[in-house]
Amino acid sequence: MDAFNESLDRLKMDYVDMYMLHWPVPMKYVKSWKAMEKIYETKKARAIGVSNFNIQQLEDLRAISDIIPAVNQCEFHPFFYQPELRRYCWNHGIACEAYKPLGQGFYLDNEKLAGIARKYDKTITQILIRWHLQSGIIAIPKATHNEYIRANIEVFDFELESQDMFEINAMDTGRSTNDCTPACFDF
Repeated sequence: MDAFNESLDRLKMDYVDMYMLHWPVPMKYVKSWKAMEKIYETKKARAIGVSNFNIQQLEDLRAISDIIPAVNQCEFHPFFYQPELRRYCWNHGIACEAYKPLGQGFYLDNEKLAGIARKYDKTITQILIRWHLQSGIIAIPKATHNEYIRANIEVFDFELESQDMFEINAMDTGRSTNDCTPACFDF
């Protein structure tokens, strides 16, 4: 509670739109979630969510709370698709938000993705953002240059065909970028 109130003071705000529990620290995340519920109930956070929670940890929260996380922010991208976690979240009304939606750039030179990008006259980054959108995953890729920010927005004028979605889904290695080097994603 103290950390939250300090954050509000630093932000010079009365509330935040979303407050997230960043990591499920063993033996602490259930207690932390209870504190977040109090923040939510006071309307100082319009929504509360979690990051890096697996199915069991989400089940632990369900066992002690009626408040479901609004979002679970996890690593999601074509090489680390996490279909079981995504399915669980969808079935329980939890939005999936991707961090590292571009896989830290490890596959921005992938030939399969390059072929799909050429087909749509788009960049690989645009194909990946579109894949997230069509997969029902919130993706907020990092961009610091205006040209990249503009390009990241230009993903609403096309839709990936089901065959292309299938090919991208088939790239799943089940390996997080935390566990790999770029060579993990060479095809």
